Amino acid sequence: MEIGNKTQWHPAFCSIMELELSENKAGLMYDREHNLSSEPLRIDLLVIKKNPDEVIKNEIGAFFLGHNIIEYKSPDDKVNIDTFYKVLSYACLYKADTGAVDEILDTDITISLIREQKPVKLLQQLCEKYQVVQSGKGIYRIDGMLFPMQIVVTRELDRALHVWLKSLTRSMDVAQAEELLENYGRLQDDGDRAKASVVINLVSDINNAVFIQIVSGGERMSEELKEMILPELGEVKRLLAESRTELADRDAKLADRDAKLADKDAKLADKDAEIAELKRLLAEKES
Repeated sequence: MEIGNKTQWHPAFCSIMELELSENKAGLMYDREHNLSSEPLRIDLLVIKKNPDEVIKNEIGAFFLGHNIIEYKSPDDKVNIDTFYKVLSYACLYKADTGAVDEILDTDITISLIREQKPVKLLQQLCEKYQVVQSGKGIYRIDGMLFPMQIVVTRELDRALHVWLKSLTRSMDVAQAEELLENYGRLQDDGDRAKASVVINLVSDINNAVFIQIVSGGERMSEELKEMILPELGEVKRLLAESRTELADRDAKLADRDAKLADKDAKLADKDAEIAELKRLLAEKES
């Protein structure tokens, strides 16, 4: 999924976060690219609890409060101290531009910054001012700030717990791709399957060789899944169907022509027989 030469990671990321938090689907609202004030500033994903008492089961969302700002940085994006303060400013603008004074409390907002690679220099700089605590594989909580914040490094996450989020990579291996497809196959909800298809379309495109290898050896893989991974298969099948139809039409025309020729041959044979009979009768008469 690319526009120009730039891979569109964010739509797939937003779908993945909804899949990550799917156990709390009924208790959360999602606002993609939430506008900040009248300026062209947008939050990648805003997750709002419908009920303040909602307990998030996913470890990434375990520290969520009422309003949760999530910023995703793709493998193509840089993450540094200025990125950090820019994301922090999003939370300040969000709190300040919501209508009535103190309508949203600063104690009810969290920030999550998510990327594949670990921002080593940024974490070192943050350690000089704040307390940085690793609360799980790939999850770094930053305490002592205006808003609770975490940096999530998807490369370090537990793959069994975060198969979807870890799929946002250019370096997927066959085992990881197969696990992703197995997870897709287990989804029952149509909405979840639609979100997951966005992800698979993206990651199969950017990890094309891996998915071609799986499709070529996946005799038991459903045709739906094959066409999702390699959409051109659908076009190939259409062209083959058209070719088969054309061949069948041509064969039918040839068979019809052969039948007509056979009929002509039969009529000629009958005429030859009649001529032979006439010759015989003339010969008898002359004798």
